Amino acid sequence: MTMYRYILTRFLINLVKVQIAFLLLVFVIDGVEQAQLLAPYDAPRLEALRLVSLRAPQYMMKIFPLVIMLASLTTFVGLSRSSELVVMRASGQSAIKLLLIPVVATLLIAIFLTAVFNPIVAATIRKTDALLAEYNIGGRSLVSLGSTGIWLRQGSDTSQFVIQADRTSFNGSILFRVNLFEFTLDGQLTRRIQAQSARLADGEWLMRNGMDWRFEYSNPERPISSTPFETLPLRTTLTSQEILEKFASPQAVSIWELPALISRLDEAGFSSKRQRLFLQSELARGVVLVAMVLIGAGFSMRHARFGQTGIMVLLAVFSAFLLYSLNSIAESLGATGAIPIQLAAWGPGGAGILLTMGLLLHLEDG
Repeated sequence: MTMYRYILTRFLINLVKVQIAFLLLVFVIDGVEQAQLLAPYDAPRLEALRLVSLRAPQYMMKIFPLVIMLASLTTFVGLSRSSELVVMRASGQSAIKLLLIPVVATLLIAIFLTAVFNPIVAATIRKTDALLAEYNIGGRSLVSLGSTGIWLRQGSDTSQFVIQADRTSFNGSILFRVNLFEFTLDGQLTRRIQAQSARLADGEWLMRNGMDWRFEYSNPERPISSTPFETLPLRTTLTSQEILEKFASPQAVSIWELPALISRLDEAGFSSKRQRLFLQSELARGVVLVAMVLIGAGFSMRHARFGQTGIMVLLAVFSAFLLYSLNSIAESLGATGAIPIQLAAWGPGGAGILLTMGLLLHLEDG
């Protein structure tokens, strides 16, 4: 028990050290970038630091697999060089048993990241978007999804339009059961259009089979004219791609709220592949992290007297980057529907575990 506690302590200390080193690196690099971004807007000097602090959790969540691999690599290289690993193996402990504690600790960390830290990251992403919107950088989403359907907003130099629809086509180019409200810049309702559908094409909404009401400024509850129509064009600057992209990214939604969002997207007619893939990737986080721990250990559990420690470290880093890249490629393929979502989320981590376990068993047999 004392030996396992010792390995766990070394692993956690190295994890904290590597995490702090990467965090400082993120603050330096992203701090310079955000300072340059805010410079034209005469923002307070501390605003860049605030923005970097909000963005740091996002970056740390992305690079944490590499962080935990380096922590595992550092731990077992240190044990090997001090010959402590040889003593542990000579006492009858197998490599698999020595890895049991770091693997269990990694699984507990993965659960914490998914259940607790994920909502924190989602909140910081939303806060970052709101902060950038104050300086007209990026802007707020023009599209929202609620219990009453889809809401879109578009504006011009003379008026603002708010569009509500019950549902849409999968690519956002067709809206069904549409209500459009036109307001002046000071908030006066001047027009309402109700249509069965609206198709987006060539820079305009083409409304079909509806009614067009126009209102007085002084009494907006009383229409001054109503005109039925079969087709009615309305100029717009929105595109179907912009509508799809303006939805909050899956990363900006807490994992506890993702299932409800997926249901609302399916009901509204939008594709929920990105959200479902992100949910599965969050659930599969523990598999990827365990694979990274095994990669770090698999290339560093040989005794230092065998030499080639530097080469083994380079192989471990290369393997970790390879698994990280494979995971990103699989997620991209899953988002496009080229491969099943479950395979995209769970496949790379599972393959990494199997391959590193094969390497460890080979080293164990000698």
